Amino acid sequence: MIIEMNDYNIDVIRSKYSLVPRSLIFIQKENKFLLIHKRKKDSFGFGKLNGVGGHIEKAEEPFESARREICEETGLEVCNLELAAVLFIDIGKNPGIEVFVFIAGYESGELINSDEGELVWMSREEIQNSNEILDDIPQLISICIDHEFGRKPKFLKYTYDNKGELRIVIASD
Repeated sequence: MIIEMNDYNIDVIRSKYSLVPRSLIFIQKENKFLLIHKRKKDSFGFGKLNGVGGHIEKAEEPFESARREICEETGLEVCNLELAAVLFIDIGKNPGIEVFVFIAGYESGELINSDEGELVWMSREEIQNSNEILDDIPQLISICIDHEFGRKPKFLKYTYDNKGELRIVIASD
């Protein structure tokens, strides 16, 4: 089936709530996870530790984005790239953010320098005890660890309360 762009009413589409798609990848090597200490000032999580990833580019699907981001930010080869979770983030205005969270195994390669930030391998315990980590990273890593290869991903909804505190709801199990 072929659907032409003129079959869509672009004015209706623009009037709806929209999401900016992003990919987030946690690469596991033995009992450690690769995180990036964000150094780009315009990057989400500037000054904090996060998984590698970024915006999904035009004409890319989430797996293509994840593979591109891994290559650009780490230089590593990975195996078993698997979608573990999808986040819907309501930031209080349009557009919101949709994040495709992946888990992958380290296969080979040496880390490369990137202007995105400094790469660091950390154990789960180091992640739990770090004060430089983004608030949701320990929970996302737990979801990735618990994810069974070939199973459907978890769906999570992020909202912020009146005090600006993050609230996470797991929408599916």
